[in-house]
Amino acid sequence: MATNEPTLLLERRARRAYELGRLRSALRLLPFVVLATVAALASGRPITLALPIGGALLALCLGLSFAGRAPGRAVVPGLLAGGAALVMPLLVATVGHACFGPACMPFCLPACVVGGAIAGAVIARMAVAQGPDPAFLAPALAIAALTGSLGCTISGAAGVVGMLAGVVAAGAPLLVAARR
Repeated sequence: MATNEPTLLLERRARRAYELGRLRSALRLLPFVVLATVAALASGRPITLALPIGGALLALCLGLSFAGRAPGRAVVPGLLAGGAALVMPLLVATVGHACFGPACMPFCLPACVVGGAIAGAVIARMAVAQGPDPAFLAPALAIAALTGSLGCTISGAAGVVGMLAGVVAAGAPLLVAARR
């Protein structure tokens, strides 16, 4: 049975149109990731730190969104949850607290933990609503961690670790309760 050349051409064109549509849909996230990176830069994050984190976040968001399914559905919740962890330490810095060196620890580090706790609770609630699926949970946590890291690096590595501890402390009990 010979293949029909016009049918194959039509299938290729349809596939290309489908993939371009998915790419266009994924590219809608670009302004949010760029805005988060610019906010981190504007608040004094070093360009050598903010750009690699922002680039990794952009690649992860676009790739997962393009792939779709549960990982694709995790992108927006991860960005929203990570936004809390991004904003909390930046708010502390913008209300007049000079966040440099040891002076940063009394205010910015707790802000990172609180932002991480908010992110963990948001992701856990969304994961419970969808059914605790690792294909959703892992990408959402990764995106939230990268987004929050843009802001929590203001406290150095301790800020990022504090944010991650907040995510676990707030998110784990909700996930455990949902499994019962």
